[in-house]
Amino acid sequence: MDFIARFDGGANAFVRLAGSVLGVVVLAGGCASRLPTAEISELPIAFVYLTEAEGRQRAEAAEDREAAAYDPRTQVENRGVVNVNEFKDYLDHAFGQKSDPRHRGRLALLDARNSDVTVVAASRPGAVPQAWSSDHQRLLFSQGKPGAGQLFEYDAGTGEVSQLTHGPNAHPQGCYASGGRLVVTVYLIEGSGPAAQLTSRLAIRSPSGTIETITSGPVDGDPSCSPDGEQVAFVRVFHVEPQIWVQNLTPGAAARPVTPGHDPAFSPDGEWIVFGRGKAERSRLWRVRPDGGGRTKLGEGSGTQEFRPAVSPDGQLVVYESVLENRSRLFVRRFDGTGDVMLFSDGDGTFAVW
Repeated sequence: MDFIARFDGGANAFVRLAGSVLGVVVLAGGCASRLPTAEISELPIAFVYLTEAEGRQRAEAAEDREAAAYDPRTQVENRGVVNVNEFKDYLDHAFGQKSDPRHRGRLALLDARNSDVTVVAASRPGAVPQAWSSDHQRLLFSQGKPGAGQLFEYDAGTGEVSQLTHGPNAHPQGCYASGGRLVVTVYLIEGSGPAAQLTSRLAIRSPSGTIETITSGPVDGDPSCSPDGEQVAFVRVFHVEPQIWVQNLTPGAAARPVTPGHDPAFSPDGEWIVFGRGKAERSRLWRVRPDGGGRTKLGEGSGTQEFRPAVSPDGQLVVYESVLENRSRLFVRRFDGTGDVMLFSDGDGTFAVW
């Protein structure tokens, strides 16, 4: 469950960077052949990019904290949400905002065929992508101070950035629903004084900008909309393990539990939800039908932790994140579970959206 992200508008310019492909990186259980370029979608992957120097600095900071395999979700999942301050600290960790600002990276676009990285200069450090529109022309992303993130949209054709949500409540996550709507995560403070609780719910933002809560919480987030925009998969955290739920986006519809797990992402045909399950180094990729059927591992595993998956627009590949020696690396695997290839090696990558 990666509840937060963050964004802010700026100059609509690009900074072009050169990437380098590792011809093939085959991990335990992977395919022993290079992924042909023809198998890789030409549409870009949006992600958070850290340069080689920034990646090394963050790795050194992690070593200093003795946090090589740190999974911030366990701090609250094992005890439950106690109060506002504890939950905010949890969110800051889980959403990558508890680190030094120099280690937060930049919003960037990756051409996975040749590993060219294009940093979006309009973004500020800490901007995180959320979802592409169905035509891959608009990118939903978020940015803001910890606990106060809002959603923005980047137009790939014009380079323009527009703000879609506003305070006082934070709206740090979202995805594209049907009819010009958005599904957004909203943070709400319930109660007052020492008994106050910070909760997170899902809500619908209408084309006119009104926002209506649709889930009950108390900790709902990480939404992924179905390709037709009529359903949303999301994560609900109870006291022990995060659960993936699905809800139809029709008035009065109730959410239904699907499977234990985190980081849900719909496949482009809407037939599957790819997700992570397990904590820290034990996290593996799985897939499941939206009705809860057909749950199975997505391959035999790479031998490292696997999380934050996203399916390619043609449905053939899955990009996912792993941490190797405290470095965040992006890999791709075929949807049938074969092959594991690192996308680039001269920097770190996280929060990929394809």
